[in-house]
Amino acid sequence: MRILFIVDCRIDSPGVGGAERSLREMLPYFRKVAIEPVVAYFHRRGDEIDGEEDPHFPVYTLDGLSRFEQVRELRRVMTAEKVDLVHTTLFQADVFGRIATAGTGLPVVTSLVNMPYEAARLEYDRNVNRWKLAAVQLLETATGLLFVDHFHAITQAVKDGAVRTWRVPPERTTVVYRGRDERRLGRRTPERTRRVRESLGVRESTFLVLNAGRQEYQKGQFVLLEAMVPLLEHEPDTLLLIAGRAGNATAELEALLGRKRLHDRVRFLGHRTDLPDLMAAADAFALTSLWEGLGCVNIEALALEVPIVASDLPPVREVVADGDSGVLFPPGDAQALARELIRLRREPGVSERFARRGRKRFEDLFTLEKSAEGMVRIFRRLANGRAVAR
Repeated sequence: MRILFIVDCRIDSPGVGGAERSLREMLPYFRKVAIEPVVAYFHRRGDEIDGEEDPHFPVYTLDGLSRFEQVRELRRVMTAEKVDLVHTTLFQADVFGRIATAGTGLPVVTSLVNMPYEAARLEYDRNVNRWKLAAVQLLETATGLLFVDHFHAITQAVKDGAVRTWRVPPERTTVVYRGRDERRLGRRTPERTRRVRESLGVRESTFLVLNAGRQEYQKGQFVLLEAMVPLLEHEPDTLLLIAGRAGNATAELEALLGRKRLHDRVRFLGHRTDLPDLMAAADAFALTSLWEGLGCVNIEALALEVPIVASDLPPVREVVADGDSGVLFPPGDAQALARELIRLRREPGVSERFARRGRKRFEDLFTLEKSAEGMVRIFRRLANGRAVAR
């Protein structure tokens, strides 16, 4: 079976999000089970690496100057590569990839990876125009109902949100969790922890808190900066690392950092390619998102046995079992976040339990193999159903 995977950004760019990273990690598995991938993406990122595309499968950049030209390019790719199925991920790929399949008879699968139409986005994201968001929602709803044969949701909460906000048919939506490659992540060991801390200039005794995510309002990092004030009052030997590229919230985060006088206790690391190492060095991982589709970094934290303190959001509850593999706090509540971090610092038995049970949860639910197997079942069922119908 030959599948065209359409995404917004080049999947091997360093700064891509969880959706592109998940696809990149699954492609080798797909090839092992006789799925031949073809990849097309709409634009490059400024922080991408130089070099050749992956030699093991065709990769197309959609260079057309207009959407119309890009749709035509996609149709040419579908014909030239003789694809059997089209898979789309993220807004540009979803809308224009679907339109490109019109009249081709190709089955279409769309992965739902976020909850972009939730009320929290309008409340917190200053860059969102209510009317433009409504228009985008209408476009996504229309193309989804017209062209998509099956939807894949990365959590039950994402599925429920899509059913509620843009009429995705629940009977045509399957939940398959994202997974991570444990070979790429490695394991947490005392030697690894010590080595990474030394490279960062962090003492063994320092309480090291890690956050990872692009600096956007969605990620709620201002909550973490607010929480640092009471945290430092009780645990002055605390250091916060925030890993992730700059974004729309960067200026406000830097201003808040100055107002709270936290420059010697907080480091903005920018984009990092060594996030697994940073997790192996951390004493706690804090996810402060205000809305999420899943929060894939939580999966990596589970795998690397980092105690998690995370926003209590429906998708996050499916990853972090509250009180078992981590602890959840009300989104936006800096005082509650600080209290939970102080508890982790002062109760090592709790941290050890979260770490141990988190690893078990990763192995049970979130390995790359389990995720890829679930996607393959969707692809084969849909392709076989179309073949029978024809």
